[in-house]
Order: sequence, then C-alpha cells, then structure tokens
Amino acid sequence: MKKILIVSALFLTSLFANAQVQFGFAVQGYDNFSNTDTSSAFELVVFTPNNDTLDSQVGATISSIDGSALNGVHYNFSSQQYKFPIGTTIYNGSNRKKFKINPVADSKFWGKKDFIIALTNLIGVDTNALMFKQRTLRIIIDYDGTGIGLPKLSVHDYKLYPVPTSTSLTVEGVSCNQYKITDLSGRIVAEGLALNNTIDVAHLANGIYILSAISDKGILLEKFIKE
Repeated sequence: MKKILIVSALFLTSLFANAQVQFGFAVQGYDNFSNTDTSSAFELVVFTPNNDTLDSQVGATISSIDGSALNGVHYNFSSQQYKFPIGTTIYNGSNRKKFKINPVADSKFWGKKDFIIALTNLIGVDTNALMFKQRTLRIIIDYDGTGIGLPKLSVHDYKLYPVPTSTSLTVEGVSCNQYKITDLSGRIVAEGLALNNTIDVAHLANGIYILSAISDKGILLEKFIKE
C-alpha cells in the first residue's frame, strides 16, 4: 500500500510539473507587415493549465534590436515591461496583448527591412514556459508599395537610358508600369504610369534623382542625372 501511495504521489508531482503556464509570442519565428499598415502589431499570449484563470502575474521586459530596420527611422518601439495581471483568462480574450510597431514610410527604399523583438527579465515564468521555446521574434517590414513581395531587379536585367538625360528616360528589357521619382532627400518629385516604357523628366530641375518603378519582373531602383 505504501508503494502505491509513493508511486501515486510521484505521478501527481510529475503531472503538475508538466502542467505549467505558457507565455510568449503568438507566432513562431517571424511576423510580416506592410509599412502602410498603421495597425501592424505583434502579439504576446499567456495560457494557463486547464484554461484556468491566471493566479500570479506573468510577463517580461519587451525591447527591440535593430537589424536592417532602425528604431526611430523605419519603426518606433519603446522598451517596456508588461505583465498579464492576476485573473487573466482565455474566455474574455485578456490572455492576448498586441504591441504596435509603428512603421514609418520610407520613400527612398523598396524591399524589406527587419528587426528583432526580444523578451528578457521573465516574470512569473522561466525559459521552459516560453511559447515555441523562443525569446525573440523577427519582424519584417515591407516597403514595396503596391508591389509587396516583388524582388529587386539587378542592373543586368534591364537598361535605363539615356543617362544623363534632359527630356525622358526609357527602360528596356522589362515592361514598366507605375513609377515614382525622388530627390536625394527622399522627397517625391514625380510619379505616375510609364507610357510605352518611357518616363517624362523634362519638368525636373537639374540634379541627381532616384527612379523606383514596378515592372513585370520586379522592382527597378536606380539613380539618374537630369541636366
């Protein structure tokens, strides 16, 4: 009888050890947003064993680590501590919390930039309780405008001429559609639709500009001189 009680106690101890709070990012690996999505946000979640209410605070310090995307330039996120309060439950959705990344438009760049969100100083849980066993989440921001996901063309994929130019630019090798032209400060000075792969630049002041255009094969991005 004593052996049975000991075995039962060990079984229950093991059961409760495995039934622990789970906390962390709602998705695994990475999350992807458009720079035009003002509501873009990553999400933290907490789950209790048997869907019970949370009986102690659970949280972490949440901070960002710059990658190709720079805080204050391509996004705005302040380091902060967040704790799910006692009483949190899945039944009213309080076990989920969204944090905005506040992407910033960048008219000089077409493509993708990324940064990392990290969880440190865990509160009420240890690393074994982290969702997907991950402390970090990669955030990817698309700056492709209406052509999100299109690859950037190599200069070997097309020809842009004449450069320098005084009246117009012609693109050869791909079929261009929407375009925009910015000066070196990032200000948009012209945009529209290319006509037969030709872009009128006669009205521009002399100087150096950047042409960004969507083609049938990807994003064209190149400097040119207007004289």
